[in-house]
Amino acid sequence: MKRFLSFRLLISLLLLLVTAQGWAQSGRSRGINYKVIPNLEPMKDQAPTPDFTLPNVEGKKVPLRDFRGKLVFLNFWASWCAPCREEMPAMERLYQEFKKKDFVVVAINVKDRRKDALDFVNELKLTYPILFDPDGKVGLLYGAWGLPTTYLIGPRGEGLARAWGPAEWYSPGARELIRSVLEERR
Repeated sequence: MKRFLSFRLLISLLLLLVTAQGWAQSGRSRGINYKVIPNLEPMKDQAPTPDFTLPNVEGKKVPLRDFRGKLVFLNFWASWCAPCREEMPAMERLYQEFKKKDFVVVAINVKDRRKDALDFVNELKLTYPILFDPDGKVGLLYGAWGLPTTYLIGPRGEGLARAWGPAEWYSPGARELIRSVLEERR
């Protein structure tokens, strides 16, 4: 009987430990405040995002899955989009700060003349990966009906959050958000 009670006590302690560990992890997850960017909405189901392949500046076809293992900041933009022009320098600073920490900005130019897009990229001295979606098919796949539209995609390709419209991407809150997501995903 003593062994039976000891066994039950051991099982109860193990269950309590596993439950407490789960609470601690979910508490960490709840600690990410996506609302530091007012128009950023967390994606509740964190479902896998659609994969795609688009050409980069050099014409090489680049699939989204090439960025697996990183936190992907996926941004849809166009050269004629004034809010895009305003937010992209901040995205460059964000990229420079976190690129060595498994973070990448991937900017998808939507329905734009290639020359206009390249002039825009050169003028703003953008160094993060630029992809071209001349027909807007990937933009539609992601629901980027207006520009800019931004998605945060986790290292396994899961959708974490999305924003429609411009944002202050290099604000202290945005930088803390990226830092928090990177730490949680480790």
